[in-house]
Amino acid sequence: MGNPIRVLHVDDEPDFLDLVATMLESERDRFAVETATTASEALDRLDEDVDCLVSDYEMPGRDGLELLEVVRETYPNLPFILYTARGSESIASDAILSGVTDYLEKAGGTEQYTVLANRIENAVEQYWAERRAETLDRIRSTVRDVNQELVRSRSQAELESRVCEIITDGPPYEFAWIGEPDPDAGTVLPRASAGAGDSYLADISIALEEGPRARGPTARALAENELVVAQSIEEDDNFDPWREAARERGFAASAAVPLSFEDRQYGVLNVYSGEVAPFDETEKDLLRELGGDLGHAFHRLEQERQYRQLFEESINAIAVHEILTDEDGDPVDYVFLDANEAFEAATGLDRETIVGERATDVLADLDPTFVETYGEVALEGEPTAFEHHAASLGRRYSITAFPLGEGRFVTTFFDVTEQREHEQELAETNTLLSALLENLPFGVLVEGSDRKITAANPAFCAVFDVERSCEELLGSDCATTAENVAEQFADPQGFLDRIEEILGRREPVFAEELEMADGRTLSRSFVPFSLPDGEGNLWLYWDVTDRREHERDLEAMNDQLETIREQLELALETTNAYTFDWRPVESDIQRYPTFEDVFGIDSAAVKPVFDAFFEIVPPEHTDRVKATIQEAIDAGTGYDITYPVEPNEERIWVREQADVLTEGDSPRVVGTVTDVTELTEYERRLERQNERLDEFAEVISHDLRNPLNVAFGRAELLADECESAHIEPLVDALGRMEDIVGNTLTLARQGEAVGETEPVPVDSIVEECAKMIDAETATVEVSGEFRIRGDPDRIKHLFENLLSNAVDHAAGEASAAEGDVTVRIDQFDGRGFYVADDGAGIPADERADVFEPGYTTTTPGTGLGLTIVERIAEAHDWEVSVTESREGGARFEFTGVELD
Repeated sequence: MGNPIRVLHVDDEPDFLDLVATMLESERDRFAVETATTASEALDRLDEDVDCLVSDYEMPGRDGLELLEVVRETYPNLPFILYTARGSESIASDAILSGVTDYLEKAGGTEQYTVLANRIENAVEQYWAERRAETLDRIRSTVRDVNQELVRSRSQAELESRVCEIITDGPPYEFAWIGEPDPDAGTVLPRASAGAGDSYLADISIALEEGPRARGPTARALAENELVVAQSIEEDDNFDPWREAARERGFAASAAVPLSFEDRQYGVLNVYSGEVAPFDETEKDLLRELGGDLGHAFHRLEQERQYRQLFEESINAIAVHEILTDEDGDPVDYVFLDANEAFEAATGLDRETIVGERATDVLADLDPTFVETYGEVALEGEPTAFEHHAASLGRRYSITAFPLGEGRFVTTFFDVTEQREHEQELAETNTLLSALLENLPFGVLVEGSDRKITAANPAFCAVFDVERSCEELLGSDCATTAENVAEQFADPQGFLDRIEEILGRREPVFAEELEMADGRTLSRSFVPFSLPDGEGNLWLYWDVTDRREHERDLEAMNDQLETIREQLELALETTNAYTFDWRPVESDIQRYPTFEDVFGIDSAAVKPVFDAFFEIVPPEHTDRVKATIQEAIDAGTGYDITYPVEPNEERIWVREQADVLTEGDSPRVVGTVTDVTELTEYERRLERQNERLDEFAEVISHDLRNPLNVAFGRAELLADECESAHIEPLVDALGRMEDIVGNTLTLARQGEAVGETEPVPVDSIVEECAKMIDAETATVEVSGEFRIRGDPDRIKHLFENLLSNAVDHAAGEASAAEGDVTVRIDQFDGRGFYVADDGAGIPADERADVFEPGYTTTTPGTGLGLTIVERIAEAHDWEVSVTESREGGARFEFTGVELD
């Protein structure tokens, strides 16, 4: 059938008009004929929807050629057929000169209408073809303009807006928009649009899932990743949800173009035309090409954005250079083209000030080899890598340079200062571990994934009496070694089978015991671990024969102690601990008989039992006890309170501990009342004793220091008046007495429990303490910034004593030239901190005595410094121990510490 053809026929004979319309429409189903009786009426009804105008020549007012002249002013290419009864060569010639499409004389018979129909159809088809050619030229021009924009645009939003503007700049498209799927909302959201239809987007909704709004061109193009067209919006059933909105804006056809590149989809381009069926195969191919070009452009922009983000956010310092060469083409310098923030942070150089500058001007410490090495990447076109020590910055960098072409290259500066230091530390650690492995008291055997022995220590060979040395075992088959020593076990086959079982499960095994044929007991542990090239196994063996016998003795002793404990608990239950169970609402109580017997409460009394119990609580304590219990009941929590009672007019102290159970309709209180009279009296005596001790310490401090000050003054006067070998020992002795008095007072106070605590910055307080010890030969290092929660004054005393101890012992055991000491302070394992020095250290057999009062190895020492350190730690509920530092000196470790 073809596309419909709308014909406008002009003739001053209405009957003839009706006849021609009837004959033409019967000749062609695609014809729709409209009529006009005058040229003026025809001009009023003429619009872009008319495909062909057929006109008589002689008409009242304006004739056919005059009508043609007016039509050509507005519609220069519209088919115009002069259909007249007055035919002549002159009229035909004038018509042709005026631009008529065809000329036909009216004649008798019906054949003329077939001829007229053919003339109309041929003229319109040619007219459409010419117009399509113009449209395709316009589309190709649009594609060229879009491609130019693809090159110029530097952002996706800018590109999308310009593409929509270019597409709608002329026919055949009146409106265009780009959208993207929103999986969360389940719809397609517009990103950019242009043309006469912005309000259209506000009136429509496009779904991504099943349903009528998911069957249109846009959703299908996204789902199928293929161009989808609606040649006629009026006739396309899939366009039902949006037909009315499209009709209101004159949209007759639409196409949806997926914007894809490789496997990535960047959205969908939608175009709308006012023509029906405007999309032929050529135009579809152009639209597909346009979609591919846009997808590639979006991919490029995304890559550029990602590359720029990587460039800007990289932790490595990155710079882009352009090489400068001499007349021979050899590199002489490099110009900075760009640098990222990491480069600024690493070098302290501002990007704005270095871009465009020579590298030798910017980096003053560059040497010729640096410039020459840099040049290799540009001249040879191959990446190069090297290390450079920036002396002015005090840093070492691993530098990699990559060619970019055209004399440009990019370099990455990776700061390896800490890495190289770490490698050095790692080498030292490996040496330490090797020494440790050699001297461990238990056997160690390590095997790789191929069950070849990779490590063994002398203790392993000693446990199994292996004739081969540890070095000779390396590379041996572990299974064969196990078979060689299996006969030493009480159950040789069981030993081998258990190894296979452990390897099959690959789960850690700790301290399983194995009986040996000679009566010994070995303990074995197994730890699986991962290696870069597979799996590894760690086996530990040690002789626990003596320990096992000792444990048996302890078990027997524990059995005896358990029997004694059970007897003590039974005695307590029948003497001074009385259990109760009561509900406040019901005023009921359940207890052991001893509760009633001891406190003299009659369970048959009219009064509630607990009211009766409160009668034996002294009046000055009753309100406090009742309030504590009531608060616990209201809050549904337990309570622990100590108070006196007088059951038989004799005051005793009891401790009431109870839990409040909130299950059921009313709370339930379950607990015990324990006689703590002796404990309370003991605590009071201890408190009075501590008070007297404080008074005694104050007296010592006051009464001894005054005479000491007098003695110091007299000694100084005596030194001014005469010379004597006895004066210096006298002054030293007085100084020692002053230290003893001060340390005695400190020792008496530091053991008290700590009340209010706060985070104490270690670095600042250590710096203050270092000034107090006045030791020019001491170096104090605090690793990092961390805080210790505690009492600031006591923590300061702790560090003062430890620093003084390190300095005094360094000075006492070395000459003045050799007396320098370094003290390191740092956290460890997240559970405490340590203070270590590189002095002579403390012998292992003396470490248990260093915290005892009076212990000292230096002549002027009081022997109280480390005792004070221990008392301060105990007051904070810390544990303190002493061991050997990494350098062989003393290391004091404090655990149970709250770190911040």
